[in-house]
Amino acid sequence: MSWEEQWPGEPYQVAEAGRVPDASPFRVALKRSACAAAAEIETLRQSAGEVLSYDSRADAVAKLIHAVDCPGLRFQEPAPNDPADVDAYLVKVRDPRPSAAARGDPATGWTFDTRAQQVGALAEALFDAYRYDPPPIVAYAARDLERDPDTFRVRVDDDPDRVGGLDPDLDGAWHPDVAFTVRDRDEGDDAGRVLKRYVAEVKHGSTSFERNQRDGMVRLAERDTKLDVLLVRVDLSGVPQSYDLTIRSVDDGGLSG
Repeated sequence: MSWEEQWPGEPYQVAEAGRVPDASPFRVALKRSACAAAAEIETLRQSAGEVLSYDSRADAVAKLIHAVDCPGLRFQEPAPNDPADVDAYLVKVRDPRPSAAARGDPATGWTFDTRAQQVGALAEALFDAYRYDPPPIVAYAARDLERDPDTFRVRVDDDPDRVGGLDPDLDGAWHPDVAFTVRDRDEGDDAGRVLKRYVAEVKHGSTSFERNQRDGMVRLAERDTKLDVLLVRVDLSGVPQSYDLTIRSVDDGGLSG
């Protein structure tokens, strides 16, 4: 199968500032409760104002809720007679769920808010859940190398070295999230000739880079024609804001249900 047949449409052209714009701006007012609960929101209010405009509701959710590690941030719809020209208010709501001491039996089910670090880990898991041939990287490598995917194999390293380990002449501060080695397909999984190596930083939504990450990525990318540094930005705006679970001990008959 050729890469044209595998490639799932043209990729998003994501600018550093955000996502591909659409025709439906989404205006959000930052309420005092949200600013008081999250320093990132207060900083945003001071730099950009109390009303912010985003490409879409999903874009606003990704940047104001999923990218901010503050449980309880929510969008509140304005009242029908609200004169403000906004689509939603960002507020901090009290957690209506019981405290740890007041919770019931874990076997009957608990609910927890999704935290920003969980969303980030999920973005990485989409790639490092595979030992070989994650579909997005197979499709990317096929296009990058102008080869049919059936002619090569991609191995995943979910714990790559820091930049200093990859190249001792570089500052070792940046630690890539995941690395991929592309080899000619052979009888053994790791026996073929190395065609390309990729190291990647995986971000969700519009989360930004630290300075040492940015510098390490740029310098490493300039040093080796067979090693490419990738920015993988994953849109997880559809991730639920909470999740349900049950916990049972095997000793208490947990396998029976």
